[in-house]
Amino acid sequence: MKNLNKQKIAVLGSGLTGKAIAMALLELNLSVDLIEQVPAPKNHQSNVTLSISDASLKILQNLGVKKTKSNFWPLQKIILFDGLKKESKPDTEFYNLNQKKNLSHIVKRNILEKEINKKLKKANFIKNKISYIEDRGFLKKIFFQNKKTIEYNLIIATEFSNLKLLSNEKKLNWDYSETAYTFVFHHKKLLNNCARQFFLKDGPLAFLPISNTKTSVVWSVKNKSNAEKIILNYDERLNFLKMISVDFYDVTGCTKKLEKFGLTFEFLRKTVLSRAIFMGDITHKIHPIAGQGWNMTLRDIDILGNILKTKLNKGYDVGDFGILKDFEKKTKASNLLFAVSIDLIRKAFKSQSSAISKLRKKSFFIVSQPTVMNKIIDLADKGLRF
Repeated sequence: MKNLNKQKIAVLGSGLTGKAIAMALLELNLSVDLIEQVPAPKNHQSNVTLSISDASLKILQNLGVKKTKSNFWPLQKIILFDGLKKESKPDTEFYNLNQKKNLSHIVKRNILEKEINKKLKKANFIKNKISYIEDRGFLKKIFFQNKKTIEYNLIIATEFSNLKLLSNEKKLNWDYSETAYTFVFHHKKLLNNCARQFFLKDGPLAFLPISNTKTSVVWSVKNKSNAEKIILNYDERLNFLKMISVDFYDVTGCTKKLEKFGLTFEFLRKTVLSRAIFMGDITHKIHPIAGQGWNMTLRDIDILGNILKTKLNKGYDVGDFGILKDFEKKTKASNLLFAVSIDLIRKAFKSQSSAISKLRKKSFFIVSQPTVMNKIIDLADKGLRF
């Protein structure tokens, strides 16, 4: 794409979301500064995984990210268990009726970040704290602590620490009083393309395959619960894994290192301002129960990229408020409904009442019907848009 005047954008936050946004903007021949106010953690040995839907993977591939089986491990089936099962019979299964099509792909977060880094050679990384931001005519001006100032056509903020620099906007939020722990366990070699999720008393436990001998675990538990005590004790954790997965895996060990994340629901009421957009976790942070958090962000990036591509070809300023409102119109309401739906699912599986338990059983039966299952799979793949 040819632009007579190369427009300049600041992306606040150089984490995975910020880098993915920058990658998409560079494809449009825009000048991008990635501003890192807090040094990014070294996560080369991280075991954090992401579930990337088939549609989301296509977005990444269109931006130049290369797919290999070792990077994006294919997932063909998801099996759900309502509670701690002593037998291998599941409550329901999700699989694509078209056997050649995967449900999703599991990728280690740090591996995906390395792939995205390869596409950021033209981005300018700025490691400096911001003092404040001002409107200067048709531009936004960032004042850095080292006294340097830079003007931008548009600012995209991706981290919670950026919010107060641009807005006093309030958000919907509540604390789940839960922590998600993630680690990897090793097992004897098998055809490992099936994810399993157990909805336990203290929180959901997910097994996400990443190779034929390794499976990632995401275990979200109530704070100070019995399950948390098991997780924090290596021997008890390993014994529990062997017990609950005896029908599926021959477990040989698990990583001692744990990574954890406090779980909250966050939704920003206003996602665009004059020459500014909020994107990523700063706008919608949801429970990991369905593995949909980063898929929502990728869909937003794709929508923004498509809007900008059309408008820039017509000579628009990238920070034009009409463009930003168009983006908000196409994302905000859909994302809110999607996020609330995930929250309701978490609450439904958290309840231990007999009435809710019976309702869950009926729901499992309904969603296992082919026509319903296909609609749910399509929704998880492409998100909710209206």
